[in-house]
Amino acid sequence: MKDFDRISFSKDVAETLGVEAAIILELYQHNKITYSGDSELFKTLVKQELPFIEHALIEACLKKLLNYKLISNSQEITNKKNYNLKAAQANNTKKLKIDSNWSPSNEALEILNMGEIPKTFISSKVKEFVLYWTERGQERNNWNTSFIDYIRREWAKEQSSTKGLPHTIDFEWSPSNDAYDILELSDISKESASKYLREFILYWKENGSAFTTWNSKFIEHVKRRHISDNQNLKDEENQKHTEPGKYGKDFSARKGDSSWASEINFE
Repeated sequence: MKDFDRISFSKDVAETLGVEAAIILELYQHNKITYSGDSELFKTLVKQELPFIEHALIEACLKKLLNYKLISNSQEITNKKNYNLKAAQANNTKKLKIDSNWSPSNEALEILNMGEIPKTFISSKVKEFVLYWTERGQERNNWNTSFIDYIRREWAKEQSSTKGLPHTIDFEWSPSNDAYDILELSDISKESASKYLREFILYWKENGSAFTTWNSKFIEHVKRRHISDNQNLKDEENQKHTEPGKYGKDFSARKGDSSWASEINFE
């Protein structure tokens, strides 16, 4: 980036606005790019300095910076600390675990939509995202940022294979490492989970349904089967202890056992 090869910015600003917006703000505050009210010109200047940021994301960042009044053609606003940003930072300071009913904010969805990621794909991934972080139990102060990063990675995977469309399962399919990590948190080892893989593939291959969330379905399938198998094992053990007509000891042990005579009174 010309003579501005190194950029440093506040972690709080990045957590509040997103990394890309924080970088653009830093360039703006150091007069590497200017804003005169012409949005198209501003976006062109940003693209020249930051060619690795997509045009749609630059547009979303500009909207966010204007909303917080962090950029303006007025130097007075540029040089003062904006109350809106401080309030937004305060709201995101406390780290919290993700709620089971969590959903992305409208702003997060808007940023993703500007990246031309279908709304159906985004909504199909919310449950998987929440499930993963609920079971990990980690605390963060901005789950929307994590969700945006997650969706971008998942969309890139979809684009490289199925182009984001629901697809049927194939015999070569295998769960992601994240899926196995989630199952590990439920005390189901990768080895234990893998024994259910073939039946899972065979069932859905025969079913013929198409989905984009095969990892989530595999996690749910393994958990159900694991619980069912454990219950069946307990039932079998109980049956062994209660079934009539069977000895609990072998012949030699029974032959030497005289406990049966301990209650007989020979007087």
